Amino acid sequence: MAHEQDSDRRDAWDGHTQVATQIMEEQAPTQALRDLGKQVSPTLRELFVVCDPSEALRQHFELGMAPFVLLHDLGTTAARAFLQGLSERSGWRLQTLSIRRQGFGTELASLSYLDCPLVAGTLRVYLADVQAEPREQVAVRRLLSALATAHVLIGALQPPPDVAARVAAWRDDLLAAQPSGRFAVLALPQVRDPDWMMSLSALGRTPRWQVEVGPASQTVAANWTLMATYWNRLAQSAAPGEVPQIERLTLSWTPEAPPAPRAPTPMPVVNGTLVSAAPQSTPAVTLAAHLGALLPQTGALRACVFALANREVWTQTAGANGAEMAEQGHVLLTSVARMGSTLALGRSVRDVHVSLGEAQVLMRATRLCSGGVLMLILPRDADIAHVRERVQQYEAQALPTRTVP
Repeated sequence: MAHEQDSDRRDAWDGHTQVATQIMEEQAPTQALRDLGKQVSPTLRELFVVCDPSEALRQHFELGMAPFVLLHDLGTTAARAFLQGLSERSGWRLQTLSIRRQGFGTELASLSYLDCPLVAGTLRVYLADVQAEPREQVAVRRLLSALATAHVLIGALQPPPDVAARVAAWRDDLLAAQPSGRFAVLALPQVRDPDWMMSLSALGRTPRWQVEVGPASQTVAANWTLMATYWNRLAQSAAPGEVPQIERLTLSWTPEAPPAPRAPTPMPVVNGTLVSAAPQSTPAVTLAAHLGALLPQTGALRACVFALANREVWTQTAGANGAEMAEQGHVLLTSVARMGSTLALGRSVRDVHVSLGEAQVLMRATRLCSGGVLMLILPRDADIAHVRERVQQYEAQALPTRTVP
């Protein structure tokens, strides 16, 4: 009987919205969260629609939804950095939902989120920074704001000079999403800036809002503990079983100690020929650990690191043909370098990106080892700009630049 009811609901969903989607079956009977779209890579789902993204999401949520958190910042990248850091330290993959136009494939909106596993089901943390054209960006963000169980506002290391105006605008945006609603807000400042703290104090005077300001912290682990503890207090005050509790309040995973910092290694060109520094001295085990950590963060299918000078493979992921990747990668880098030299476009190659069939290839000089090239084979729908950003952020974290006094 329950199976027939589920079938009827899905038929009604398809007929009413005409959203081309695949609703994945639950992994367990207690799993309350249904996903839209089709999984096309470990970190990407695609949903094809014939209506606006906000309308598709609204009708999906009307079928029933699990409680979720919405992560905000004040026009900075603090929220995304926190979500990425949480993914790195917990092992929970940062996911993307790409909503595309049916029949054309044009991306209409892109949402980032992370699923935190619970004993029964998951707690989803959405990023309020929705990528879409302005009208739909506002519509999707307000939909998420109206339905979120809790809102977490992440402060920046350097609050903007107009922080008071930005807090007021953020408050107005939430009120526009749900004028008479109750909002549970946790503010996590990274610094105790006076203007920032005064603005948060004023925010707490909003009628029917429950605002809590956490202590200033600049670590992902501490902010996660504050956020998870706050969520559990909300769960305790809700009806039994309505809001699931988080059991993992601390992040115990720590990355392997990184090797000594090195400056970025460009790939110079002399008379159209690539040359490199001496072979790297980073231990193979450490380099393999770095590559293993980068794989889920970038969504790469296969990867390797090879020596620019002699195409020696220093490390590779499971299933990768490192020797062939290094050989063909060197050929491509050499061709690009010669083209740059001939056209007077520059005498060094920083990275190369090509699309081939159902995949993309990205090669770039890496800080992880001197004279090395990082080669990633990615799904055809991977966001290359995002992949570059993730690699740069990881290398900056693993090999921080030291300031010499």
